[in-house]
Amino acid sequence: MSPDGARFTILSDRAHVIEGTLFRQGDRILGVRSNAITHLKLPNALFSDNPKRDTEGMAQDQTGRMYVSMEAANRVITREPGGAWSTLPPYPAISNLLPNKGLEGIAIAPDGNVIAIPEASGGMTAPFPMFRYSTDTGWDIPHHITRTPGYLPVGADFDPMGRLYVLERGFAGFGFFSQVRRFSLGSEDVLEGEVLLQTKSRRHDNLEGLAVWTTPNGDLRLTMVSDDNFLRFQKTEFVEYALSK
Repeated sequence: MSPDGARFTILSDRAHVIEGTLFRQGDRILGVRSNAITHLKLPNALFSDNPKRDTEGMAQDQTGRMYVSMEAANRVITREPGGAWSTLPPYPAISNLLPNKGLEGIAIAPDGNVIAIPEASGGMTAPFPMFRYSTDTGWDIPHHITRTPGYLPVGADFDPMGRLYVLERGFAGFGFFSQVRRFSLGSEDVLEGEVLLQTKSRRHDNLEGLAVWTTPNGDLRLTMVSDDNFLRFQKTEFVEYALSK
């Protein structure tokens, strides 16, 4: 989302991008206008060992550099403002993630570090690793986040105060349910977080994308978008919740 919450950029899991505008009256979204779908021109050299373009998460830093998490290829690729693509250095703990259970949520911290969270943790009770990339020191795992039974991380973003928001998704057989937790990143290894939102099954569709932005009066907004999985009986929808500071 743009800083004013008016413009959006969304990424499909097949490397397609849609940009557009949300029209509001007060706090309600009245309509959406989108531009034509474009395709990220990803160089084949980035995928010599795994040609699948399974793009999952997207974040952009203050310089305009784009970061994209790849779930099948288990890596993070970046695009400079001028258009040049590259791959962040490999990290064994990321490279060894299970197929289709790799990196999902990605976010840029206020200090410029990249945070990436996978959809799998290696066990039903094991916490999820929070990978961090710094241009100075490379990859590490500063924190883990606890599991909530039935939920898996799918999206992430930071607010201006440096708090991390993680969107988590569950499936009950006939519909999806969602949760958003907020984390203050201190010195602890395992973080529990604060549950801000839990929805019942089928309240929304398959929410996977999350953006946090601030209104002119200082209130926070959580804007989410769903993935229709290319199925006719699902839908792509924007969902928005308001938070006080």
